[in-house]
Amino acid sequence: MTNYINIHTLISHPSSMMNRDDSGLQKTAIFGGHTRARISSQCLKRAIRNSDIYKKCVDEMSIRTKRVDDLIELCKTHIEGVNEEVLVSVIENLGSKIKVEKDKDTGEKSRYFDAVQPYSIGAIRELVYMVEGGLALKDIKKTPLVPTLDVCLSGRMDASATERNVEGAMSVAHSFTTHAANIEVDWFTACDDLSTQGSGHIGSNEFSSGVFYRYASINLDLLEKNCNKTKEELSEVIKMIISCFAKVTPPAKEKTFAAHTFADCILVTKSTQPLSLANAFLKPVANNGNVMDNSIKALANHFADLKNRYELDDEAIGMDVTGQATEVDVIKWVSKLSEITV
Repeated sequence: MTNYINIHTLISHPSSMMNRDDSGLQKTAIFGGHTRARISSQCLKRAIRNSDIYKKCVDEMSIRTKRVDDLIELCKTHIEGVNEEVLVSVIENLGSKIKVEKDKDTGEKSRYFDAVQPYSIGAIRELVYMVEGGLALKDIKKTPLVPTLDVCLSGRMDASATERNVEGAMSVAHSFTTHAANIEVDWFTACDDLSTQGSGHIGSNEFSSGVFYRYASINLDLLEKNCNKTKEELSEVIKMIISCFAKVTPPAKEKTFAAHTFADCILVTKSTQPLSLANAFLKPVANNGNVMDNSIKALANHFADLKNRYELDDEAIGMDVTGQATEVDVIKWVSKLSEITV
């Protein structure tokens, strides 16, 4: 029977604009008939991958790029004593098609893969050794390799090299506010110190604030398979992911808003299926001075209700900084993040 870890956090962000749409506006979503501020799963996953918490836990991070020549130069720098001719041949035959286009930054012609893909310098090193040992270039894209942790979690899909495709073990939802959100506008000026005419630039940014519900589900059996490790060996990885969902803030506009906060509530469940608690907020929580307290109560009570009505065997452990939901006894409440174990 498949085992899942479900991670739920409630985190309050003050004025911020962590995720924008294609028009540069605050991302939103309609849920329960009301507009909510939203942070996309891709935005949150990238913030987690780039966090110090994540980097301390992994041996190697993948390089996500479509820039062929830049990847070659990076590998030359990080693979000591590499045969450069073989290295170039390996990268050119990784699977993704290569096309020549003008570089958007320099205007010069550069080579690009047909899609952004995660590449591992360690895996490329191994392929170089294999080619030097007799592996044919045409067989490179058929050669399976142990993926980096971020690929084990988020997956990899390349139609040109299907043998290296990985089904991601972690599903991440778009975060949204537990309450209806008011999207506001920051009108700003940039003063010109050498001018007597006032501002040298005038502009505006949308922003919002609120309590965001974050949710992710990890398929433990699939993660074990992807990483080729046991569940016991992956325990520190799970702790790291939980810590990231509680602590990591997307960095967009951080110099302007500095909305660096930690979660007030973390709830982790172990179950035989993924289970989001988003519907705890289908009816938006009243956006008043008790919005965090009431959001925590709604989350804990919704889980308790589901557990009772569906007779779930889910094990639950949580940390509630506010102490608002500790009377919900189907959850084991702890006082420190380090005490959340699965």
